[in-house]
Amino acid sequence: MRRAPILLAALLATAPAFAEPFVPGDQRAVDLVKTHITNGYVTVGRTIAHAERISRGAFALTGYEVEQRPNEPFKHVRICYRLGIEPPACPVEYLVGTNPPHVEPSDRYDGIGRDLEHGPRAFLRALAREAALQRQPEMLRRVQAALDPYNPYDWR
Repeated sequence: MRRAPILLAALLATAPAFAEPFVPGDQRAVDLVKTHITNGYVTVGRTIAHAERISRGAFALTGYEVEQRPNEPFKHVRICYRLGIEPPACPVEYLVGTNPPHVEPSDRYDGIGRDLEHGPRAFLRALAREAALQRQPEMLRRVQAALDPYNPYDWR
């Protein structure tokens, strides 16, 4: 019975070590996303650097946006980039938590984030597809965007 007070005192002394928050700081969240290994066995940072190098200026990373929503135990990290003539956009989003460090795509099955998760080649194909869409007339883009959810084929 003498061990119980000693054990309790030891646990209380180490309580701050166990109380590490689940939500990382902004820079830590961005670093976790950059070093996240995708399903293509390449980090997100290396995939983006490869796309910048191969595209010869058509694709450029503009930064990361980090958001913490109320009552959520994780942060939203968006990857922002400029592609072709379009203004910068942030369509790729990851959910990031710590304790243990955890990174996962916000939308695993749709959008350009899915292609980023499949590796550099799939990401470059998606960027080429997006750049080709920019050259289409505005009306055709709107029609295609409206019909996309009903397309039974996955052309990626």
